Amino acid sequence: MDEAVVGSGANGRPRPGLARGWTQGPAQEDASVMARTDVRCGGHRAGYPIHMLVVGDDSRHIAAPVTRDLSHAFPRLCLDRVDGIGDLAAYEASLRPGDHVLMGLVTSEVSDIDAMIEYAASIPVLTRVQWVVVTDKSEHRDLTGCMQSGALSSVLKAPWTVPLLAGQAYSTMVRYLRGCGYSQRQIRNLIADPPPFAVQGPLLEGLDRDEREVVMELLAGVERVLGQRPRLIIPEGTQLVTQGQPVGAVYLVLEGQVSLHRDSPQGEVLAHLATSGPLIGLVSLARAEDAFFTGETATEATVVRLTTEQLQIVISEDPSIGATLTALAIRSLTRRLMRAEDLHLQNAMLAEDLEAQKEALAATLEDLRATRAELVERARFAMLGELSAGIAHELNNPVTALVRAAKHLHEDVDAALAVPATASSREAMSRALTAPPRSTSVERALMKELLPVVGDRTLARRLVRAGIQGADGARALAQIPGGIDAYEAGARLGGSLRSVLAAGDRVIELTQSLKGYARPDAEDLKPVDVREGIDDVLRLTAHRVRGIRIDCDYEDVPLVRAHPAKLQQVWTNLIVNAAEAIEDENADLIAAAEASGGVPELPARGEAEALIRITVRPTPEGVAITVCDNGPGIDPGIVDKIMEPHFTTKAGRVRFGLGMGMSIVRSIIADHGGTLVICSHPGSTTMRISLPTQPQEEES
Repeated sequence: MDEAVVGSGANGRPRPGLARGWTQGPAQEDASVMARTDVRCGGHRAGYPIHMLVVGDDSRHIAAPVTRDLSHAFPRLCLDRVDGIGDLAAYEASLRPGDHVLMGLVTSEVSDIDAMIEYAASIPVLTRVQWVVVTDKSEHRDLTGCMQSGALSSVLKAPWTVPLLAGQAYSTMVRYLRGCGYSQRQIRNLIADPPPFAVQGPLLEGLDRDEREVVMELLAGVERVLGQRPRLIIPEGTQLVTQGQPVGAVYLVLEGQVSLHRDSPQGEVLAHLATSGPLIGLVSLARAEDAFFTGETATEATVVRLTTEQLQIVISEDPSIGATLTALAIRSLTRRLMRAEDLHLQNAMLAEDLEAQKEALAATLEDLRATRAELVERARFAMLGELSAGIAHELNNPVTALVRAAKHLHEDVDAALAVPATASSREAMSRALTAPPRSTSVERALMKELLPVVGDRTLARRLVRAGIQGADGARALAQIPGGIDAYEAGARLGGSLRSVLAAGDRVIELTQSLKGYARPDAEDLKPVDVREGIDDVLRLTAHRVRGIRIDCDYEDVPLVRAHPAKLQQVWTNLIVNAAEAIEDENADLIAAAEASGGVPELPARGEAEALIRITVRPTPEGVAITVCDNGPGIDPGIVDKIMEPHFTTKAGRVRFGLGMGMSIVRSIIADHGGTLVICSHPGSTTMRISLPTQPQEEES
C-alpha cells in the first residue's frame, strides 16, 4: 500500500498534518482483501476499507502506544491517527468514497474532549461514531456532553491493559455495526473474532445494588484490577441514563445525589431521590434492556463510569465479588417483587373501598340536598326571631306617639270648641299639618318682631311655636278674646294629627318591609330592584345599627329576576353581621381594658366613626352590590370557614340564629347564578355580590 501510519514503523507517504494508512504486519494482504469486501450499511453496497480513528498528539505518550496496541489487536483494520480537532476536516477530505470509520479513540492529550467529539459529530463520516477515551488524568470535566449525547463508549485509565483496550474497542465496533444492521456473521467477516486475549463476555444478569458498602467493595475490586478509576465531576441536571434509551455504562455515585424519573400518562413522576442509591444503570445494562428510568443528577456529583467489559474483568479476576453482586441483586429484586404484589393487593382492596364510598357519597349528597332546603327554611325563621326584637322596638315608639297624640287631640279639640275663635284654630291646625320645619335663626327673628306687640317674651315664644307668621297676625289674635289660646290649641291639634299620620306611615312601612319574609320560597321569580329590598331591610334593622353611620351609594341598575324574600335574607345577614362585628370589637376592647385596668385601645378603624357603606352598581352581566364595614376584619385563617354551616365567631355572646347565616347567603346567591367574594383586613371587610339579570334555574 502507498499510505502508512506515521510514527508506527510503517513506510509510505504521509500527508501533511495527517497520519493514516494500512497497518503493517503479516496479515496486511488479507486485511486489504477483507477491507474491500462487499458490505451493507443503510441499504447501500460499496467496497471500502474499514477504519479506526485515534485523536491525540502523543505529547503525553498515549496516542502512539494506543495506536500500536490496537493495530496489533486488529490487523484487518486501517488505524488512522490525527493530532487534534484541527485535523478532522483534513482527515475527512483524505477518506475515499465508501471508507467507513467504525470507532474513535481520543486521548487526554486533547484539551477539550467534549468540543472535539461535538465537532466530529458534524462530519458525516463520523456522525454515528462512538468514542473511547484513554486518559492519564484523575478527573475530567469535559465529558458531560458526549455522555449525554451517547457518543461516549468508555473511559480507560492510562496505563491500560491490552486485553481491556482490545475488548472495549471490539465491543464498541460491534455496537456500531449492529446499529447499521449487520449480522454476527457479517461482523466476523469484517473485523474477525475478538483477539483471544480481549476481555469479552455476556452482560451480568439480575443486578440491582444500592447498598453503599457493596458498591464501595465493587469499586475497590475494579481499582485492584484496573488501577485507580478517574472521578468524573458531573454538573447538576446531567442525565446519566435516559428512559427508553440504551444503557452503555454503570455509574458509581461517590458524592452528590441522582434522581430517578419515569414518564407516565400524567407526566413525569419522581420515583427516587434520596433512595436512588449510589449505583445507577446496572440492572438495565446487565439485562441488555433500555433504561427503565431517567437518571439525572440533582446536585453536582462525583461519579465513576464502568462499562460491561470493565465489570466483567473485575468478576473474572475476583469471582467472590460476582457472587456477592448476584446474591444482593436477587435479594433486591425479590423485595421489589414482593412490594409490587403487596401494592397490587392494596390497590384491589382500595378499589373496592372506593366503589363503596362512591355509593355512600351519592346517597349522602341526596340527603344534603334535602337538608339544605330544610336549613334555608329554618334559617328564615331564625332570622324572623332576630327581626322580631327590632320590630317590637321600632313599633313601640310610633305606637307611644299615637297614644300620646290621641290624648292631646281630646284635650285640644275640647279647648278649641270652648271658644268662639274657631277660625284661628283651624288656621293654626292647617299650618301645623303642612308647614315645613323652621330653623332656629328664623324663630329667633320672629320673637324679636312679636315681642313689642305682645310685651311678653314667654307669650312671644308660645306664638312662634304655634306657627304664627308675623306681628300682624299676633295683633289680630290679641284683639279676639281667647284668640291666642285658641290659636295655640289649633296648632297643637295640627301637630298631634301630623304625629299620628307620621307614626301611622311608619307602621305601614315596617309592615310592608316585613312582608318579604312572609312570602313562601316557592314563589315565582320576578323582577326585583335590589335597592328597594336593601332599603326595606335597613328600616327593619335600624335598631341594630344605632351609633353606626349607614352610607348608601346607589346608581341606576337593571332589575334582576329573583326571589325577593331570599334576597332580603342576604341583605339582612350582611348588614347585621357588619354591625355586630363593629359592636363586638368595641365590647372586646372595653372588656380587655377593664381586665387590665388600663384605657381601651382604639379599634382597627382608629378614630374614624363606625361606618357601613352599601353600594349598588350596574355591571355588563347584571348588578354588583358591596357591603363594606370598617370593623376589625376577618382572620385570614377563617375566611373560607365562615361559609361552612354552623360555623360562628360569636361564641359566648347572646345572638339569634343557628350559625347558618353566611352558608345560607352563599347558597341563595349561587341559586340566583351569582357570586360572593370576601376581601378583609383589619379595619375593612368587603362583601361583594354579583347577580346576573337572568339567573340560573334552581334545581327542582
